[in-house]
Amino acid sequence: MTPRPPAAQDDASAGYFLDAAAELIDAMFDDTIADRPHRLRGIHFPAALEWMRVSDVVGLAQERHGEGASEKAFRNRWPARNSFVKAAIIHTMLYRDAPESNPALYVANLPTTLTAESLADSVTELCDGLLRALQARPRSYLLHHIGPLLDQYPDLRRSIIKDIVRTREPWFEGYAALLAALQLRLRPGWTIERVGLALQSMLDGFLFRSRIQADEMNEARAPEASLFAETVIAFLLGVLDLDDSHNSTHTILDEAAHRNR
Repeated sequence: MTPRPPAAQDDASAGYFLDAAAELIDAMFDDTIADRPHRLRGIHFPAALEWMRVSDVVGLAQERHGEGASEKAFRNRWPARNSFVKAAIIHTMLYRDAPESNPALYVANLPTTLTAESLADSVTELCDGLLRALQARPRSYLLHHIGPLLDQYPDLRRSIIKDIVRTREPWFEGYAALLAALQLRLRPGWTIERVGLALQSMLDGFLFRSRIQADEMNEARAPEASLFAETVIAFLLGVLDLDDSHNSTHTILDEAAHRNR
């Protein structure tokens, strides 16, 4: 008897199951869906870290620090595992276990741009160095991992946003000092805060894209700079009022388009 061929994974019946899976995946990121699966409704901390167990944490802590890291000591501090996981996320994201490795220390390199012979080269060095530092640290991807789920955990979201706001202030101060020293102004509508948020968003995007398309991102690198660094330079050319015209970026683009018609 001829063996029955395996069922197709791309027919109508397969589509039923795949469509159902897509619906469940959407439900993972949206707690407003009325008929969320019971499994998702029962998770009270970021599901991306559901695998973390108290026994694993205590066991590793005892390996590192001995009997002082007992399960009793753990329970005295965090009776509920959920509260510990949330605290661990903040602790990890802020490099409290290894402050010397915090990529935020790159803010100290901003003054070097003032004495650099080439501002473009200095920006490139800063951007590429920061991106490499983040790529070398696995925890850099933690926010990408849990970020889309934070709406479901407002207390954790508030804590993360609070620390993000606090840690970006030195960057804003550095940007402002750099512009002042170079006697450069931003175009109308642009502020240091908007520039900082835009640059952070670029960094987040390039970090994520470099993780999933590393080869393509490497191929897109120019001889003198990475795609990230060149994107930052192009962005700066747009928001800096280099011609002292006081025109907005929208006006500059429209004028350039009209001249070339």
